[in-house]
Amino acid sequence: MTDPEREESHDFSRVEDVKNARIASCQFEPNIGDVDANLNQIEQLANQLPTSTVFAVFPELCVTGYDLSDISAAKTPVPGPITEQIQRIAQSAGIDLIVGLPEAAGDDVYNSLVYISNQGVEATYRKQQLWGDEAAQFAAGTEPVVVDTPVGRVGLLLCYDLNFPELALEYDEAGCDHIAVSSAWRQSFDNDWRLLCCARALDQTCYVIGSNHSGTQSGRHHAGESLVAGPRGEIIAKATDDTSTISVEVNVDSIETARIKNPVRKSRHGMTGTSQQ
Repeated sequence: MTDPEREESHDFSRVEDVKNARIASCQFEPNIGDVDANLNQIEQLANQLPTSTVFAVFPELCVTGYDLSDISAAKTPVPGPITEQIQRIAQSAGIDLIVGLPEAAGDDVYNSLVYISNQGVEATYRKQQLWGDEAAQFAAGTEPVVVDTPVGRVGLLLCYDLNFPELALEYDEAGCDHIAVSSAWRQSFDNDWRLLCCARALDQTCYVIGSNHSGTQSGRHHAGESLVAGPRGEIIAKATDDTSTISVEVNVDSIETARIKNPVRKSRHGMTGTSQQ
C-alpha cells in the first residue's frame, strides 16, 4: 500500500501550469469478460481528455465488467500484464489513470482500484465495504490509500465505501484534497449516488471525483451520472447519456475558501473554527 509520506515520483512536465491543471471522470459500458475491448474504451476516453488533465477516474471493475459469476477467471496480478497495458495508455495519453479491476493476491481476490502513471502502478486500493454477493467473491481491504499529485493528495474509495463517512474521514486525517470514487452504482439508487458524492465533498471540504458504469451488465442497470463535486458539496460537472468524459479545472482557492466558510476540519481536530457563511 502507498506510504502517505512518500516523495512524489510522477513526471508531470506535461502540465505547464499547475494552476490550470484538470481532473477528470470517465464512464462507459464495459463488455463482460472482454478485457481488450474494455482497455480499448479506456484508451479512447483518455485520449479525449484535455492534455492538462492530471488524472482521470474510471469505473469499478471496468477492466473485466461487473459480473460476479466467475471472478476467478478474470482476476489479475497487480502489477501484471493488464496494468502494464494501462501504463502504456497512461503514457500515450499523458494522463494518470485510476481504474477498477479484480486483483489476484495469493489465494485472495480483491475488488481493487489501481492508480497508474507513466511510471507504472503507483497505488492499489482494496474495497473495504463489500456489497451483497461481493463478500462471497472478494476479500475485504483494510486500509485507506493515498497518492500525492501536483493538484493535491488523492484518497481512493470504491462504490459502497462511499456510504461510510468514517472511511472518508481517514482521508481527512491524511490531508487529502480529493477523493476518487470508482463505482458500479445501479440506476435504482441514482439519487443516493449524487447525494453521497456531494455529502463526502462537503463533510471533507474536498473534491470528489466519481466515476460510474453506464448501460447494463449481467442484468444490472447502471446509473451513469459520473460527476465531480466541489468542496462546498455542489455538483460542478456531470456526465450525461451523450457525454462520457467530464473534466474540471482544479481551483485551489476554492478549497481554501470552503475550509474557511465551513471549518469542519478544524473543529473535527479540536481546533477552534468560526464559520464565515
